[in-house]
Amino acid sequence: MEEAGICGLGVKADMLEEIPGGEARTDPPDGQQESECNRNKEKTLGKEVLLLMQALNTLSTPEEKLAALCKKYADLLEESRNVQKQMKILQKKQAQIVKEKVHLQSEHSKAILARSKLESLCRELQRHNKTLKEENMQQAREEEERRKEATAHFQITLNEIQAQLEQHDIHNAKLRQENIELGEKLKKLIEQYALREEVTEFGLFKRLLKISKNVTIHT
Repeated sequence: MEEAGICGLGVKADMLEEIPGGEARTDPPDGQQESECNRNKEKTLGKEVLLLMQALNTLSTPEEKLAALCKKYADLLEESRNVQKQMKILQKKQAQIVKEKVHLQSEHSKAILARSKLESLCRELQRHNKTLKEENMQQAREEEERRKEATAHFQITLNEIQAQLEQHDIHNAKLRQENIELGEKLKKLIEQYALREEVTEFGLFKRLLKISKNVTIHT
């Protein structure tokens, strides 16, 4: 029993060194969590040692007990080696994950930088569009003012031309009236002249007739 107890303590120490998950955490927890974890480990190991001692008590000879302890130790050692292999695989996966995380963080930083540039370009484009819109509105207002001025000037010119046409119409009507009056006066003058010519011709005829009579008498 004394040898078994010594082997049992040895197994406990080995179990503390080879316990699965004993080196799995790379980052130590805080004080409270570490204390609770240690208490849970000690409680679990205490139960395992108690169960082991109970199993050893069922054996009759120290050789059988020692053989059982050696077998238990070999099993735990094999389990520890398997755990170490799994830990190496997990560490490689962890390294790969860390590498991917760094790559993703780099890509995320690039995406943030690209987003910042795009936002800056969008703001610049908005400012440019706003400036262009204001310039277009200003040009539209100026064009509208020029159009109104041109329309007003055209209307004024049209009114002047219309007034001149009206004046010409009035003047032409006046000239037509004067021409009519002059024509009537000319017609009267012609009639008077013709009448005067008739009177003059008749008087001359009478004179000639009288002269011819006188000539006849003298003959």
